[in-house]
Amino acid sequence: MRYVFILLTFLCSVSFSQEKIETTVEKPAQPIGGQLDVDYVFQSQVIYPEALLKNKVNQDVAIYFIVSADGSVKNIEFKNEYKEEFKNEAKRLLRYLIFSPATIGNVNVASQSFLVFKFNVDTYKKFTKTRGFVIHKEQSKFDTSFVVYSRADSSPEYYKGEEALGEFVLANLEYPDLAIRQNLQGAVVMNFIVEPNGTISNISIEKEFNHLCTKEALRIMRETKWKAGTKDGKLIRYKTKYPIIFNLNNINKDNATSEQR
Repeated sequence: MRYVFILLTFLCSVSFSQEKIETTVEKPAQPIGGQLDVDYVFQSQVIYPEALLKNKVNQDVAIYFIVSADGSVKNIEFKNEYKEEFKNEAKRLLRYLIFSPATIGNVNVASQSFLVFKFNVDTYKKFTKTRGFVIHKEQSKFDTSFVVYSRADSSPEYYKGEEALGEFVLANLEYPDLAIRQNLQGAVVMNFIVEPNGTISNISIEKEFNHLCTKEALRIMRETKWKAGTKDGKLIRYKTKYPIIFNLNNINKDNATSEQR
């Protein structure tokens, strides 16, 4: 009888651990930051397999997976034949992304999702040129666990210092004309992850006041470069936040309307 009880307990635990995968949802699962963030992560993190780069091999790779109700990713698979090196790189790139789960009636549910990573030699060369610095030059120092920290031995900082970040934002911010005409000002507060290579990912909005200003804040933030945080001698993924202030008194004169010049 004892063995029957153990077997029943095991079967029950298995059934409760299996998550129902919804095929019809009201809001599909998506990466935090949407497709723009996927594109940015690909551009800033992709490492083209050396042999395929040398032989100029291109391939669009569709990667399928389940996004659980808690946002975690599991059951990764490829439904078509691809180069093994591209498959490995696609799985590595997927680990950079954080997902919002699908919902039905405001309830989080598990669902299947997919992404397509377009490996193209010519585009990759443009990416590396656009980066302006060697993204993976300190790769041996990277923490490869993909753990996201909020406390560390040292926090990330703008590569020229905090004061320089404010100056960069002020010099490059393009205040939306409509917001100027409507006399709108305020702060857009963004949460994001500073990656070990100094780029950022998974930008989410904590506070906003106007969608055009939010769009501009996201544009500015994606142009910033950082010094990564460190823990135990390793460069880590670190979640932080930054506010971009839209103040009508600080309008860049090149972006001001004629009445305000």
